[in-house]
Amino acid sequence: MLLVAAATEKEIKPLKQFLSDAEHLEALVTGMGPVTTAANLSSYLALHGSNIDGVINIGVGGAYLDSGINLLDICLAQQEIFGDFGICMQDDILDFDSGLSQLHTHFLFNNELVSNCKNILNVNEIEFRAANFVTVNCCSGTKKRGEYLREKFAAGCENMEGAAVAMVCNTFKVPCVELRCISNMVEDRHTANWMLEDAIDEICWVVEVLLREYAPTAT
Repeated sequence: MLLVAAATEKEIKPLKQFLSDAEHLEALVTGMGPVTTAANLSSYLALHGSNIDGVINIGVGGAYLDSGINLLDICLAQQEIFGDFGICMQDDILDFDSGLSQLHTHFLFNNELVSNCKNILNVNEIEFRAANFVTVNCCSGTKKRGEYLREKFAAGCENMEGAAVAMVCNTFKVPCVELRCISNMVEDRHTANWMLEDAIDEICWVVEVLLREYAPTAT
């Protein structure tokens, strides 16, 4: 069985009918932010983890300028990074001393679920960008902040939940994959430029295509 996880009800709403009708699929709205996501996903997997073969984390994200990623691009995480865990300086985020913090902050996506999803997207000629994703506690509201995170982590986009999902799945030894559609560019905040509704429709369409092929093989 596969679990489809999204931060908000809005980000999964176009998929709800398909998910409710499909076998071998479950849905979870985790809530926004890494703490809420980690708590709710951990609770779910503690109760149902033995039945879950993989987690597909979906939603929208903000792309960094000059990353080569544009509005409404589909992005697949090749790595998730906790981007603002550390010491916050005026123009920098310094890492804690390794002797102080034992928290893993980087998570690679290199499991069979990721490979299968890539193959299905390619077979269906759905273009996607593989990129490093940054998970932040506060979404970046300035171009300068976005440029800093892009350069520090060689990243393409940011979100507020992905690294938490990856961390929990790693703890429970459940493979996961993360797919997002770009709803906005990370620039000096101007929400009139955002394409949130279109991005939600696009990511849900892509995930439905993927699951129509993948779900029958889930146990």
